[in-house]
Amino acid sequence: MKTIIEARDLKKHFRSIKALDGITVEIPEGVTLILGPNGGGKSTFLKLATGVYRPTSGEILVFGEKPWNNRRVKERFSVAYDPPAFPQFVTGREWLKFFAESRGVGEESIIKAAELFDATSFLDKRISEYSSGMLKRISLAQAFVGEPELVFLDEPLANIDFDSMEKVIEVIEGMKGKRSFVIISHIWEPLMPVVDWVVVIGNGKLVLSGRAEEVQEDVERLFKPRLTKKGGGKKPLQGQEGRQVSRGGEPSEVEFPPPAE
Repeated sequence: MKTIIEARDLKKHFRSIKALDGITVEIPEGVTLILGPNGGGKSTFLKLATGVYRPTSGEILVFGEKPWNNRRVKERFSVAYDPPAFPQFVTGREWLKFFAESRGVGEESIIKAAELFDATSFLDKRISEYSSGMLKRISLAQAFVGEPELVFLDEPLANIDFDSMEKVIEVIEGMKGKRSFVIISHIWEPLMPVVDWVVVIGNGKLVLSGRAEEVQEDVERLFKPRLTKKGGGKKPLQGQEGRQVSRGGEPSEVEFPPPAE
């Protein structure tokens, strides 16, 4: 598989906080799911990959180029961040039109993107009148205006109902093979059937990376805590170790990293 994102000893520090502390990973084309605990570094990785943050040291490449201050590479991908942030005085249509114009497409692309997430009924309302679910759907729609080669989705299943969750997954599945996706999500189980590759980041370090079908058991151990029997004392939670699987399929054991100091 062709690599679309590559990080080499990637670090991002905010004063004494080591948000990312030496990540080296390759993300192939297809659908990749990035998981990790809150504050573990996955959102920082996303913002480095999309050029919002500049690395403290190390390197991240998207389509072989550094995304920081790079308009050429940014024109090849789109992003839906969570939580969504919009100017309150514009309508949803006006907001999507801004993205359409920047990507050189017209009204037809706006309607097509809105229809994907059942957002056409409120396109002409001011964003200040939107519910949290409407905001989420417009945020998702903006990432599908035009024909980006790569779509970054930050928590796409957050703040939407079950029917909308199913719709998001259907959209991703329907576009597999036509474009690549990098998905940041703490709601991981519904996404696993459509995911090709999984990356887990915790405490600023790479915990696990591999094909979805090869690492699913490790993901379950990491993110499904074991229940303790009453009176039986506490048992350690599963998931304190992971496995990085090479593209050749050979696993190698890796330790779950300790908290960053």
